[in-house]
Amino acid sequence: TADMMKRARRKRRRSHLFTRCKMDYLVGIQGADFVLMAADCSQARSIVVMKKDMDKSVTISPNTLMLTSGPLGDTVNFGEYVQKNLKLNQLRHDTVASPWSTANYVRNTLSTALRSREAYQVNLLLGGFGDDSESKESPQLYYMDHLAAFARVPFAAQGYGGFFTLSIMDKHYKENMTLEEAKSLMKRCFDEVRKRFMMQMPKFIVRVIDKDGIREIQEEDM
Repeated sequence: TADMMKRARRKRRRSHLFTRCKMDYLVGIQGADFVLMAADCSQARSIVVMKKDMDKSVTISPNTLMLTSGPLGDTVNFGEYVQKNLKLNQLRHDTVASPWSTANYVRNTLSTALRSREAYQVNLLLGGFGDDSESKESPQLYYMDHLAAFARVPFAAQGYGGFFTLSIMDKHYKENMTLEEAKSLMKRCFDEVRKRFMMQMPKFIVRVIDKDGIREIQEEDM
């Protein structure tokens, strides 16, 4: 009976953490020579919104950015662990990891933790510009979830907000989009989430990653 109660408590905790992963909204679009990525800035727990200026991004390298969603402790811990280990590897070997190798390292870290008692409840998007699996320089966007599922995608979304916006991107996305076209499509997604989703998302942080690095775009300019 005691074991059954413990298992029930663990199940409820996992269910709560899974729901928390879904309340954040991350979105990414790959264009002709760039990746456009955004995350909402709301930080909430239960029925309380604690912050509206939360930056959910982690800069991995000058040309690689990671967006994370999930419980705050897991996202901060996992983001810093990945960031600092890749920085250490750069100092040791005098080379900057490509987006492709970074994505595989992140996926392996999630997979290893999943098979231990310290699994990370983190869903993420990773975007960058650099060498891909065929050593060709290109923009890249990767989707990963807390079960270490891994895929390279032209567009992606994480969280409940993705239920409202994946169909919009599927309909309006096209290969080799210009930055202005991608910004317009992302603005459609923001408008839809604000209209349909019960969670308030008054602010998003939008960044573009290309051969010149990472830069922020004001939402008012989209």
